[in-house]
Amino acid sequence: MSKRKGMTLAAVLVLVLLAAFFFVGAYRVSAAAPKELKVGALVNLKSQQGIEMQRWFNLFAKMYNEKGGWQIGGEKYLVKPMIYDCGYNDVTKTRSAAERAVLQDGVKFIVATWGDVPEESATVTEPNHAMWMGVSFRDEMADPKLKYAIKGQGLFFGYGMGFTIQHDTKAKGAKTDLILDPDSQFGKIGTMQWTGSAKVAGLQVLEPIFFNTSTTDFGPVASKVKASNSDFLEMPFVTGDQITNVVAALKDAGYKGRVYPGNIDPVVLDNIVKKVGKEYVEGWECVYYDPKGVVKDPEIVALIDAYQKEYKEWRSEGCFWMSPWFLFRDAVEATKSVDVDTVVKYLQNSKKGVKTFEGYSQLFARPDLKNYKTIDSAPGCMVAVIKDGKLSPLKVVAVKDQYLVSIKAMGLADPYQKYWQEYGKPTFPPQPSLYDFSDLKL
Repeated sequence: MSKRKGMTLAAVLVLVLLAAFFFVGAYRVSAAAPKELKVGALVNLKSQQGIEMQRWFNLFAKMYNEKGGWQIGGEKYLVKPMIYDCGYNDVTKTRSAAERAVLQDGVKFIVATWGDVPEESATVTEPNHAMWMGVSFRDEMADPKLKYAIKGQGLFFGYGMGFTIQHDTKAKGAKTDLILDPDSQFGKIGTMQWTGSAKVAGLQVLEPIFFNTSTTDFGPVASKVKASNSDFLEMPFVTGDQITNVVAALKDAGYKGRVYPGNIDPVVLDNIVKKVGKEYVEGWECVYYDPKGVVKDPEIVALIDAYQKEYKEWRSEGCFWMSPWFLFRDAVEATKSVDVDTVVKYLQNSKKGVKTFEGYSQLFARPDLKNYKTIDSAPGCMVAVIKDGKLSPLKVVAVKDQYLVSIKAMGLADPYQKYWQEYGKPTFPPQPSLYDFSDLKL
């Protein structure tokens, strides 16, 4: 063999070896590339809550993906948020959104909702083995026949937040309580809830007043409230501009009692103060959704900082409704799995509280419905007081308070105590309880 032929053969061998090296290297890189984890949410994107929830999902995904993905069970997954507009209490839009998510896009985890019709979502998620974990104010989503449904937010174990405000108001001398709500499904549910907790707090509850959801002139309503001579007016499911209009009408009518002003936020409060002045609303207590400056957990503080850095502002409207995300994340990390059945089984056998923006959230069973899986949440919640025209954080309502006040308010102590005797007493997160529940023998 000539020297030239030897050199040519050597060059070919080098090229072959280099090609093999790069092929193997490329294969290894490809084999190690992150998989994709689709995380879905059904929200009303015309509401600030829905917009903020979308922001949070996008931020969570970005935080994982900038690190190369979410490490789960020895593999990395790029998180892909899949947000669908379901409208608000709209059956047609809900079904369309759920079908796009599950049937077209292959989403297996609906992790949070705001505004969907849960029962309609379940007609899509259940037969297709997809998890639904969102907001539900009714019992249909706690039906033991459902295999993939979890009430990540709701009212059933949420009576403690109303009770806290009612307890404080009674301590200030109130004896009678009047509830004002829109004449809607949610308004009726909220009235039932706040009536139950008010009775536990020792208040005499008067006949509620319901108004048409399209009402803008609340003068006649305010006159009825004043004529009731109630010490305390509660508006559990009154929202937005209607809160402002009700409060203005109450002042004009000369109502002197204390008020729980519904789903108030700093923007709504500013609008109210402009109309009625700071003195009229001084000392009122309300549910509070802003964790900034209240929740001291380092991770939550870091998330708030990350939000402000990403969006150059701070908005709190989505925080309370993101609690299901934290429950989902805990389940994935505990099981080290993204298999739907594995994650759902973990959640439905949950024994612990999980930190969220609002404190802790914990899942519990519903023995009153003969559902012994942990499928209904006692959500973290905070209460604020209005001082000098601003919301000032006052108390963090413990999971234990939410859970036990709810059982007392609905007269369900007997079935729950029988359940505890058979399955064991529940454990609660390390939060100080605000009340004495010795009569429930816990």
